[in-house]
Amino acid sequence: MSTTVDQPIRLGDVVRSEITKITTHPATFLKLIITVIANLILAGIDASGVTFFTGDPAGPSSLSDFGVVMIAPLYAFLVIPVWAAATEHHGGQLRMSLTATPHRGRFIFAKLTAMLAVVALGAIVAVVPARLVIGISGGLDASGLFTTCIQWVAAYVFMSIVAFGLAGILKNTIAPLGIMIALPMVIATGILQWSDGLRFLPDQAALSLVETPQFDVHEIPPGLAATVLAIWSIIAVAAYAFSVIRRDA
Repeated sequence: MSTTVDQPIRLGDVVRSEITKITTHPATFLKLIITVIANLILAGIDASGVTFFTGDPAGPSSLSDFGVVMIAPLYAFLVIPVWAAATEHHGGQLRMSLTATPHRGRFIFAKLTAMLAVVALGAIVAVVPARLVIGISGGLDASGLFTTCIQWVAAYVFMSIVAFGLAGILKNTIAPLGIMIALPMVIATGILQWSDGLRFLPDQAALSLVETPQFDVHEIPPGLAATVLAIWSIIAVAAYAFSVIRRDA
């Protein structure tokens, strides 16, 4: 007589399940396409040589000089990680997920791994073609093209992790996007005069990472900017994990 022993759910199976959740949702493909198109349009304008007169004594500026504009498509892209985290709280999905994967630490790790896999690939698709257009038109060599692509992909990935954690903590899709979009807009007004602190906010660090700071006083070296974003990412994910682990069943 044989007996059947229940096998524990393998981590790989949970990761694949989470990847399927993200990639099969219409918002993922739609937002990726929007980001790709927006980045290519901005790249095309910049590569065309169009300049803008802003009253700067240094003369007219190219579109690449406006970091906030060039990074704007990122905020459409952030819908992907935000959806991956926040929609677990819609319609009792989190309860079902935790029933299927009782080990909460494994569940969060699987969600994070799946999100990173999708976001990393998506970021490459979303930004590399546009950065190649801009870099080649600007005369960058192969090393320069590789560096700028890495910087932009890293900025997208780091900001996605922060958005993922924030969405998991706030348990909805609107609030985290609202915060992340409103913050650079408020800073752009210049009413917040705290350069020593503002430069270490995620959005400002992302702009420094791609070497287009919103204001010169907010600029930090790219290496330090990557470190700042890594710290924000760890804090956001750790807080999200803590909220799920400590959540009532």
